[in-house]
Amino acid sequence: MYSTDSNRILFTRNLSDGHYDFGNKIGLQLSDHAFIDIKINTLGQREIELLESESKAEWIFTSRNAVKSLAPILSKLVLDENHKVYAVGKKTAEELSKIGLQAIVPSTHNARALVKLLEKNKAESYIYFSSNIRKNTIVNFFTENDLTYEEIECYKTSLIQPEIDVDNFDAICFCSPSAIVSFFKKYKLKSPVPCIAIGNSSAVKLLDYTEHVVMSEKANIYSMLEICNEYLNS
Repeated sequence: MYSTDSNRILFTRNLSDGHYDFGNKIGLQLSDHAFIDIKINTLGQREIELLESESKAEWIFTSRNAVKSLAPILSKLVLDENHKVYAVGKKTAEELSKIGLQAIVPSTHNARALVKLLEKNKAESYIYFSSNIRKNTIVNFFTENDLTYEEIECYKTSLIQPEIDVDNFDAICFCSPSAIVSFFKKYKLKSPVPCIAIGNSSAVKLLDYTEHVVMSEKANIYSMLEICNEYLNS
């Protein structure tokens, strides 16, 4: 049972029972409301033929959702053992590892850092596994350097805004730039509520809307909960 004086935390994505148990253990009263809806696209023969025709192209992933979209057709492809694959962050790289692909990851987990990595050793062509909602950072790198690339839309992100009283919370947690855009499309914060970001990309996006941004030490929910507890009780 939650204490009446627990700090009230809003997550803009769905949480697991384990997250709730951990939050309760450290004295946080959690509430979760998803602000984005993601649907994984089914890739088929057209994408298989594209990937086969561009067999020397280096692959770029910025999300685990894109990896999940590729996974069902991967066994139908013949890849060179030296085929290069890039992932923006460790979580995406871990998802790629599950399907047998080892990814190169920039030291800072965002698209700008990836572009700097690509600039050091430009390839002849790229395949960019993306979403319907994305930043232009990587595509701008391709076009500005006159590089050949193909883009495969692997999943669709829809922005949704549930009806909630955001003024009832002591902190608000964000796990993606898309969720941030969706939240602030409907809501404004009347008081200086701390906004907790799961990583660098989310932290940077939050600065478009508020100065009260705190970034978790690690890119996972448990770290965000620990940051909430430390920040609100310091």
